[in-house]
Amino acid sequence: MGKRLTNVTQSSDHGVNVSRSVMLLQLDKFDGVVIFATNLAKNYDGAFVRRILAHIEFELPDKECRIKLWQYLLPKEVPITKDVNLEWLANESEELAGGDILNVVIAAASRAVMREREAQKVSPFDLAEEIKFVREAKTKIGSPHYETNQQKPKIKETEMERNDLSPELRDRDSGTEFYRYDKAISEIDKSDSRI
Repeated sequence: MGKRLTNVTQSSDHGVNVSRSVMLLQLDKFDGVVIFATNLAKNYDGAFVRRILAHIEFELPDKECRIKLWQYLLPKEVPITKDVNLEWLANESEELAGGDILNVVIAAASRAVMREREAQKVSPFDLAEEIKFVREAKTKIGSPHYETNQQKPKIKETEMERNDLSPELRDRDSGTEFYRYDKAISEIDKSDSRI
């Protein structure tokens, strides 16, 4: 139901547009109730939006609701340490949806299970770490504000044979012996192991 492609260059693009047109025709003929759910409403094609009679926005849970979500998602059967505080969790999880909180609980419980017997309890640290991971994922993947062209260092690797080196590098004197290609390679190998 995304926007139809205007610059059709391949047969697959044409196929996508045709399937969207067929869906629109089917919606016009259908006399029942259709419910669409999305967190990317801006991506809907305008023709689909015109056919939707009601739009219902589900807001993110407030603090009171988050406390109830944590209570529900951390039942007594889940072993937790005594210092897990629901109000603290509600504050830490501001702007997270219920599904995000569920993912935090599952990941934190998985983290706890991997420890030794007595330490197999979900701790505030486990929960805080997983909340951090969920936030990072939402920021990097789900947010239009995340800069996708962040400058990352570019590394170019080139393999060279001894004869490809300039004579200055190939036969440079390093005191008593010639600076050799093999020695240079071994030094590079050592520097790689420090990374």
